[in-house]
Amino acid sequence: MNENLQKLRKIVAKTFRRAKHWYLAYVIWQFAILLLAVVSIFTELSPNLSAMIAFVCVLAAEFIRWRSDCWKSEGERAKRKWEITDGLGTVLEGREIADWLAARPRNFLNDVSGDEIQGSLFDSGQPKGPRRAIENTQESAWWSRHLSRRMVIYLVFLLLFVLIIAFAGLTISIGTLKASNVQQSGATVQNIGGIICAVLVFVFSINLVRLLADFWGFSSESTDILRRCAELLRSPDITDRDALCVLHDYQTARNAAPLIPTLVWKCHGDHLREQWEQFRPKGK
Repeated sequence: MNENLQKLRKIVAKTFRRAKHWYLAYVIWQFAILLLAVVSIFTELSPNLSAMIAFVCVLAAEFIRWRSDCWKSEGERAKRKWEITDGLGTVLEGREIADWLAARPRNFLNDVSGDEIQGSLFDSGQPKGPRRAIENTQESAWWSRHLSRRMVIYLVFLLLFVLIIAFAGLTISIGTLKASNVQQSGATVQNIGGIICAVLVFVFSINLVRLLADFWGFSSESTDILRRCAELLRSPDITDRDALCVLHDYQTARNAAPLIPTLVWKCHGDHLREQWEQFRPKGK
């Protein structure tokens, strides 16, 4: 049983890591497309070649994003099993893990570090049952709320930076129109306008605005889950149904939310860990 739980925790860590790596590759690929678009503004490419390059780039981007979504789905499925097993103490079937690992290479889980597994452990000291499941959900929702809020702040600054760059480019193009050389200024304005369009397309292609909205929504959902968990923990009688309802709602919100980058967790993990120990001291 313990061996199966250890494998399940490794599967959670490995699948989410793969999903984040594929999403990073997606963002890098979109940035490469942006650079290609900027280069094409200053060079003369035939329409047929441009169309072929655009077609290949779009197919590659969709494939990379699809791989990220597939790994995220695998990770969510494994994490749901882990949360129910750790909280309510349900029996974990070893054959399910064996079937999943049979479709992967032999050494698929060998590179999972202890720090990655640590992220899926819970601090609750309660025995297996509905109260422990709710405390686990409370802990997950607390971390999700604060990490999502930080992602919202970062994305707001990034969006403002892009808008400032676009506005500066537009200002330069307007100033160029007032120059004496009309032919040269017209070409400059056309090039700057093309770059601005390419940057705005890049912003929407990586779903920057949607990511901001999704992280904000996930933070709000996590806040509501925390409120419900606090109400249930004050009750002397908690049923499995109560625990499963709040856990299901949290898992649904998390499944619809974007993945939080590991770098954000590393930057703020120590500080948040200190605050979490104040929020719910061990032994309580």
